[in-house]
Amino acid sequence: MRTKTLLPLLFIIILGITAAASTTTNNSIIDSTQLQSYAQKIPAPPSNLFQEILTYVAQGYNWLVGLIQNILQSTLLKRDPGLAVTYANIIAWLIPLTAIYIILVVAEVARKILGYILAIGWIFLLAVLFLAH
Repeated sequence: MRTKTLLPLLFIIILGITAAASTTTNNSIIDSTQLQSYAQKIPAPPSNLFQEILTYVAQGYNWLVGLIQNILQSTLLKRDPGLAVTYANIIAWLIPLTAIYIILVVAEVARKILGYILAIGWIFLLAVLFLAH
């Protein structure tokens, strides 16, 4: 089923690219020498950038564990506050994993919507190109 829809879409895209390539001139907005000069102007990152990022991630994780631990000690685990450390670590690991999962689900939905927009755009472009002749 998937190849039945992807193959015609791929054909339409290739046809649109060849039609667009034959109608354009050789004037480009930025040539490769300009790109190289812009790339040379980008400063190098500091040497300890990765260590700083890891330090901030560790501080954020410790802050999150402490916050969860305080909430658990004052609400659910008043009788045995020692368990709050264990549960706080588990919850602190599950929170970012859940956030990553939600981001991936949203990205998958956005990918599907973007695919429909691209297909409609290519079809519209091809229709305009054929009607212009």
